[in-house]
Amino acid sequence: MSKVNFTFNITLDDSEFIQVEDHLFTTRASLLKQEHKVDLIGPGCLTILKKFEGQLTMAVVNEWLLLSKALDQTCSFHSKWDDRKILEELIAGHEHPVSWYVQNCQVA
Repeated sequence: MSKVNFTFNITLDDSEFIQVEDHLFTTRASLLKQEHKVDLIGPGCLTILKKFEGQLTMAVVNEWLLLSKALDQTCSFHSKWDDRKILEELIAGHEHPVSWYVQNCQVA
């Protein structure tokens, strides 16, 4: 179990949250009312972000979330995206248009 201190104290399993800078992403919806820097995130997204723990910034996470929505709207909700590759590009600071991600980050 890990302890995260904001304006309240709570004990969470490592599998229930990820901390990025001063922000907390969690699968526990009940925490949303406790602190304005807490966001609900699905278990699948949490698993993806956990792979990059320690490398993430809020700018990268926000860009990834926006890019995911743009890819789904531009293409098809049936398309699968290589989130690992997308996050690697964002963490490295590589700037690409959405079309680059469509061509290079679709899972076959």
